[in-house]
Amino acid sequence: MRMSKILNCLLSSIIIFLLCFIWIVYCLKDRTIAFALSAIVTLASGYLIWKSLSRFEQGKKLKQTKKSNVAKLSEYLRFNENNAELFADMLRYYRFEVTPVDYDNLIVSKNDSTSYVALRFAKDSVTKDELCKAVVSAKRAKCSKLYVFSNKIDSATVNLAEKYLHTVTVDIANTYALLDNCEKLPSLPKSAQRKSSVIASYAFNRRRFGLYLLSCLFMLAVSVVAYFPWYTMGWATVNFILAMYSLLNTRYNTPPTNITLD
Repeated sequence: MRMSKILNCLLSSIIIFLLCFIWIVYCLKDRTIAFALSAIVTLASGYLIWKSLSRFEQGKKLKQTKKSNVAKLSEYLRFNENNAELFADMLRYYRFEVTPVDYDNLIVSKNDSTSYVALRFAKDSVTKDELCKAVVSAKRAKCSKLYVFSNKIDSATVNLAEKYLHTVTVDIANTYALLDNCEKLPSLPKSAQRKSSVIASYAFNRRRFGLYLLSCLFMLAVSVVAYFPWYTMGWATVNFILAMYSLLNTRYNTPPTNITLD
């Protein structure tokens, strides 16, 4: 794997140098300046490509995994029969004393302050009526604060509730972060892998990297003797961009360990 990364980085750097050199010579007509500038760009690009190959896939996978897990948590909370039990464990971790009201509501206390917790995950966004009912329930329970956990909530609706009771809202992304922080996340179902277009998977797979590089080199060689060099130089640049995308993208380069047997 490391040798492959070295080879890919080396080939990319060579092509970057040739592209820059030919473009600069064509524009400035000075080979010394072209060589110096191309060397600088190549060194900087080679470093960035090396770092990208090491971190790009890992960072993108982590981001996609978190986004997917947040969506799965939202779906889980929609269909879970007792969200109060799950959130009671989380709130106890944050040193609240918890008294469940029903499956979707709790009363918590901390530092001589009592708060009402409303769990509203049945819909994409909390409605005005739902929030009004939560405010009324909190006031009836003599609570000084209302926490509303939901998938999403409109700021205008929150401002309305705030007029009558101090209201704190927590959306699904922050809910996920709170549960994850105290290791109280439920077991989330595995989602089906998204299938990419067959044509795109073929065109932008890492196996096409060498083909695009060869096309780029061919176009560069033709541009030296071509009557309209800018045309072939442009196509060489396009092929190089395709080569780099094929090498670095994670959408069409599925890791060999991600397999299903169904």
